[in-house]
Amino acid sequence: MADPFGEAYRGYLSGNHEPMVIEREDGYVDTDNLESYFASYSDFPACQKKALEKAKGRVLDIGMGVGRVALHLQKKGFDVVGIDISDLAISVARERGVKFALKMSACDLDFPDNRFDTVMALGNNFGLCGSPDMVAAMLVRLRRILSDDGIIIAESLDPLNTTLPEHLSYQEENRSRGKPPGQIRTRFRYGKSVGAWYDLLLTTPAEMKTISERAGWTISEMFYYPESGPMYTVVLSKS
Repeated sequence: MADPFGEAYRGYLSGNHEPMVIEREDGYVDTDNLESYFASYSDFPACQKKALEKAKGRVLDIGMGVGRVALHLQKKGFDVVGIDISDLAISVARERGVKFALKMSACDLDFPDNRFDTVMALGNNFGLCGSPDMVAAMLVRLRRILSDDGIIIAESLDPLNTTLPEHLSYQEENRSRGKPPGQIRTRFRYGKSVGAWYDLLLTTPAEMKTISERAGWTISEMFYYPESGPMYTVVLSKS
């Protein structure tokens, strides 16, 4: 299977800073700046820095990529396990120093009960599983593998925080099809590597609250700073 994310990470590490290309099903095209995946803590968005202060105990980083968050938490003394579905991403993360990097999907978690105290789901990873029902199912599984006072530190881009006509028209089309406005069907390209189409769910704070409460979670804290753009970060606690 093509792995544009992993190939892009490997290319960047080798000095090739060609961007990844993001395609949406309606023909909208953008590029993804790879530098952000390798950012050091000093360059993290303010909302992420604030949320990371809440991390505690044993940590699971879902969709870890090249280990940006995992490496920071390791340096702070945390016991961190990172998971990703890309073999190349895992390889790069290990090369960069992530001690425990496993191939696993956030939508099909395989850990024992009470294994972790904190789950990190930064960088739109709250919506990795693609739909409200699938994200709620992920949150139910996370509830099982987290300790009684375990937390999820999650992040999403607010899809309604935009004035761009191409995004507003896509959101309206989603509504007409009975989908949430921020449910995006997308794929990535890097060089000749073209990934499969998949759904990513971007949620408003109200949508995140509704989905979380369905799965037994409450938003206990929220961090939003205008300079971070439409991104916001939350701490979810068990209801």
